[in-house]
Amino acid sequence: QDNAFGDKLPIIPRESHVEHGKVLYRLKIKARLRSLSAAAPVAGRSISITSNRTGDRVQLSPTSTDSNGAVIVTLEGRDKGARTLTVTDHDITAVPLDVTLSDAWYESTFLITAYNVCNETDFGWQMVTAPGLGDQHRNDFLNGASGVVMQGTGMALNGRYVRPTHVGTHWHLNAQGHPDHLEDPQAVTFAYSDGVLGAFGTVTENHSIAVDPTVIPPRARVNIDAVGERYADDRGSQIQGYHVDNFLGAGHAVVQTWTHGAINGTQRKVKYLGGT
Repeated sequence: QDNAFGDKLPIIPRESHVEHGKVLYRLKIKARLRSLSAAAPVAGRSISITSNRTGDRVQLSPTSTDSNGAVIVTLEGRDKGARTLTVTDHDITAVPLDVTLSDAWYESTFLITAYNVCNETDFGWQMVTAPGLGDQHRNDFLNGASGVVMQGTGMALNGRYVRPTHVGTHWHLNAQGHPDHLEDPQAVTFAYSDGVLGAFGTVTENHSIAVDPTVIPPRARVNIDAVGERYADDRGSQIQGYHVDNFLGAGHAVVQTWTHGAINGTQRKVKYLGGT
């Protein structure tokens, strides 16, 4: 049967959750029962249908055929790949139906947002030497309230990523009670990094998203309408339910480009493409 998206792919029900790294596939199939002798629909007949995958569930709605001999068979399963549905009634002749579950639409749309890390080119304080780093870097990039310590990672002028490895001080608060810089920068140790580390792997611009892992499995691949293919490499405390957060890269410029695209804050359909 065609789904709400106009094709015959399974859907991932909005009420379902990821279990053991697997989504729940739901596929509806229309079956029709006819009498071989009378060449007419058989109404009011229950049918027994099973899957050769032990974890699958097969349900009929209604529980018996309607006046046209039709019944909707709903297949649910979490295992990706092929399976065979078989009619087990001894007096019904039916060819086994082979079904493959792979790509699927999420029944719910997703809120689309984005995040980035800081870029030293956007800062302007004096250059300083920091514990753990060989090169000098701008003080506000390392120790300011919008810098590396607050964001977790930043892109330095030398093209390398910087992250804090130890923070032994606290934030100085401005007149409004908001943090503006670290009280003792020498109490912070930094290290260079080859990339930005997400919860499930290294995150890459225009490739990685942060997800709720109860909705999209870690490291899974999805296709987001008007955005493209993305990988679930990260998670965030604010990313809950049907919400994906695109990683844009480093700096203010990437955020401006993203916001001009009129995608941020919209609801978009998402297709699940499986694990990596």
